[in-house]
Amino acid sequence: MNNNIQLHYLIGDVHMGGHDVQRIAHFLLELLAETGKFTLTAVCDEPTFSAPGAEVLPFDEYFAENRITEADIIVFNCGNYRFNVPAEQKMLCDAVAGGCGFVFLHGDHPCYWTDCGMKPFPEIEKMAGLMWRNATCHGDYADTHVRIDAPDHPIMQGLTAFDTRDELFCTCENVFGVPLRVLASAYSDPDVKSRHGLPGTGKWEPVAVLGQYGAGKTFNLLLGHVWPYYTGHGIGENTMLSWKPAEVREMFVRACAFCARE
Repeated sequence: MNNNIQLHYLIGDVHMGGHDVQRIAHFLLELLAETGKFTLTAVCDEPTFSAPGAEVLPFDEYFAENRITEADIIVFNCGNYRFNVPAEQKMLCDAVAGGCGFVFLHGDHPCYWTDCGMKPFPEIEKMAGLMWRNATCHGDYADTHVRIDAPDHPIMQGLTAFDTRDELFCTCENVFGVPLRVLASAYSDPDVKSRHGLPGTGKWEPVAVLGQYGAGKTFNLLLGHVWPYYTGHGIGENTMLSWKPAEVREMFVRACAFCARE
């Protein structure tokens, strides 16, 4: 396996002050740096953002210099509010279609849904596979159980079922019907109601999904909710508890290595 993987992490506001993408990025970039396998570039317009071992560039400079062509794997945690320039979107599509890997993180899923006022970006929804639509919902930030559906896959080998605390997305849709492989699922308990009075689905909901876009391998991680402040949405929602299980961290790091351009 390549031990000098060029990883580019795109960090932008997902919900205009919602999901704490910068705190998550700092944590995950530190996690990636500790492996010694990645050369890290963070793309972020916040001038104070920094992360161990990562070069940090603003979006305009990154795209003006066409740095995206250097990436072996792109981690995307950047919503419609920042990532809506057609020329930049095309550069991302061309990179992934050409073989660069793509990892899509929790919180991005409704960010290009026109029904909630977003500008459409169909190609990124094809990369991600599962997206937020009318039937989609989530309960409060709460305890949930995760099972491994593909224990033979390199991302999942040796991992076993585990408990975590997270915001579980339910009934996400494969909007464009792209081929997907579910690697892990979490149980949505119908006996547990959200603060909106909605019960769980009683189904195992996908939380780690593998796909393909052109020559690029893609991975959609629906776990990892972190809010910047407590809203009453569930104890711990404003902490890094969702990333506490070693299995979640391992899935993320392995997905970045597995999906990277070889």
